[in-house]
Amino acid sequence: MAIYKEVKSDLSDKISEGVYKSGDRIPSERTLAQAYGVSRMTLRQALNELENDGFLRKEKGRGTFVTSKDLYQENLRSFTHTLIARQIVPSTRIIEVCKVRHIRHISQLLQVHRDEAYYKIKRLRCGDEVPIGLETVYIPVIHVPDIDQYDLTQSFYTILEEGYGYEMIRSACEIEACLANSILASLMEAKKKSALLKVSGVTYSQEDKALFYEESYYKSDLYKYHVDIMGQR
Repeated sequence: MAIYKEVKSDLSDKISEGVYKSGDRIPSERTLAQAYGVSRMTLRQALNELENDGFLRKEKGRGTFVTSKDLYQENLRSFTHTLIARQIVPSTRIIEVCKVRHIRHISQLLQVHRDEAYYKIKRLRCGDEVPIGLETVYIPVIHVPDIDQYDLTQSFYTILEEGYGYEMIRSACEIEACLANSILASLMEAKKKSALLKVSGVTYSQEDKALFYEESYYKSDLYKYHVDIMGQR
């Protein structure tokens, strides 16, 4: 076996075994070349093949990183279920839970009185302990009284379905690209002005009831949103 292939095989094993985890920056070419006792040209050949195979990605001026597993949000599938399906351990950090009022544009979208009280639930969503998304949900208190008494680190959909009898039917969302400001970057452990995916919109339950409004930000290199578009007949 060619020397560079031996290096490549060992590095891919280390990635698979979690020695180098998703999102980690691997040691420099010089450090790795010395560790394996090979030339930097040989080491670079191994790294290039690992990059071509999707194990690594290079960022100019920053180094070489282990690629993250692609996460596809398939329409109404919950974030928790999306991660579990990819054999990634989901976790949630509660950033804020409070009651708010007088949010006119959300009241219009949810078709409730503008003075209605909402639960504002902000959560940092992680996979294998790596921050992936920051989700903020606004849901009228009258729809989910005392939801703040639930364990909000679990699936929000599960709480709505099992705790309140709602069945999510559809979601009308806008998806756009944006850059992380200092607050988002800090919470999501990302670089300022790094690319994010913003998803905002209303989720509807049975009888087409506008149940809640959500505004979320996801790391664009970790999360992808899958939407099926049906043609009219």
